[in-house]
This record gives sequence, structure tokens and C-alpha cells, in this order.
Amino acid sequence: MSLKKLFSRSGSKKGATEFSYWKSMAETPPPGQVTDVHDPHKHIWKPQFSYGDQSHESRVAFYNSGFAACIRCGNRHVWRYEEKAGIRPNGETYGTEIFRCQTRGCKWKTSFKYDDGVPNCVHFEARGWPRGIQFFPMRFMTKWCVRHDLKPLKNQIVARRIDGDSFLAMHEAGTMQQELGLDSKTYKKIKKALEKPDTALITKNLCGK
Repeated sequence: MSLKKLFSRSGSKKGATEFSYWKSMAETPPPGQVTDVHDPHKHIWKPQFSYGDQSHESRVAFYNSGFAACIRCGNRHVWRYEEKAGIRPNGETYGTEIFRCQTRGCKWKTSFKYDDGVPNCVHFEARGWPRGIQFFPMRFMTKWCVRHDLKPLKNQIVARRIDGDSFLAMHEAGTMQQELGLDSKTYKKIKKALEKPDTALITKNLCGK
């Protein structure tokens, strides 16, 4: 099939893929920069919906990864696609974003509803969600260590298979340095990292823009 035919506005809905992301990825401008007249995919808009893993534990961890790392396999091969539901007269868009892991054999997926008109939290379902690593699985903790340049801690986390809950429990009990055999310099870096407002994020979070 030619690209011209694949992206034609006159194509049959029957031949459309499960979601419109292939077309959106190729043609649709960023949210808020088009009107309902100019959007080439208005015929496949759909009401906001939920898709894939909707468990609170998984989505909080994924949200705190900056929508970057798969909660199941830990890899950053996560693609995101916008399913637009509509555009208001002022240009604000709303709809659903689909996230799907592209790692072979994983296939983890989830979705977040979005609304450009919600102040300070476009992905409004995440409003009030905890910022922290308490939901992080071990593979996310290793990425957190890399982000904060904590190689000695990363080695211990892998060896002992420490997740976010266990890590914070040691920190709150004041036993982390002794239990993990960390030097004073590394321990100070850990405490400093935990004091940062965005300490939970593996990458820049896309929600609060």
C-alpha cells in the first residue's frame, strides 16, 4: 500500500487500524495547534476511554517515570499515541494518550486521558498522585540510581533486588547505610536526591506542563 493511500482522508473507516496512532504520528500537529477544521483525522476522533493496564500501582510508577519506562520489562521502548476526542473553540484539545511497550515479548500497555484545559496537570487523572519511588519495582530503582549518579547503590539494589518500598523503609528506619554497606559520600548523595522535589522522576515528567 502506498503512503499516499495510507494517509488519504477519503480512505474507508473499515480499513483503519485499532487506533489512529499511525496516522497521528505521521500527520497530526501537537495538541492545541489545530482546529477541528484543519485536523485531517477528525473522522476518527473518539470519546475519551481507558485502555490496557489501569491498576493504580502500575500507573503511578509509570507516571513517575515520566511516561518513559515500561512498568513490566523496565525498558524505555514505550511509544505514545494521541487519540483526540475534540477541540474547543479556544484551541484546547482533549482525548486519550495510548502508551505501548515495543519490547519484543512484553506488549505492556496503558492509557491516560488528557485535557489541555486542566491547569497544571494535562493528564488530569494523575492530579494528586504521590510523587515518590514507593511504587517503583527494582528495575525502576536502578534507573533512578543512574539518573542520580548512584552506582554503588545501584549495585546493591540489583544484588538484593530492592524495590521502592524496601528502599524507603530502610531510609525511614535509618539503617540504609549500615545494611547496604555504603560509604558516607554515597549516603549523603542519596539523602540529597531524596530531598529533591522531582526525586521520583526517571526522566522529565510530562504531566505538569
